[in-house]
Amino acid sequence: MSIGNAIKFIKTVDTDDSFRKSLYRVKGGWEGLNNFLHQRDLFYSPDEFEEAFNHLHTQCQFEEQADRLYNVLNLLKLVLQEQ
Repeated sequence: MSIGNAIKFIKTVDTDDSFRKSLYRVKGGWEGLNNFLHQRDLFYSPDEFEEAFNHLHTQCQFEEQADRLYNVLNLLKLVLQEQ
């Protein structure tokens, strides 16, 4: 189910502006992200995120779809940087 959570997370970040904006406010690297995810019942591990990302990437038929997916990845990397 955690891979499903990672897929849901990716899709929500891509489509829900308020969710994405709340993600920008996450502090504390991976620990802060874990707290954010647990509060929303979307917990996943880094390996599960990678598997979900790769799965969604293989489904991209257009460059624009891949760009949107990579935007989510880049946002996640930004959040995970130590503040």
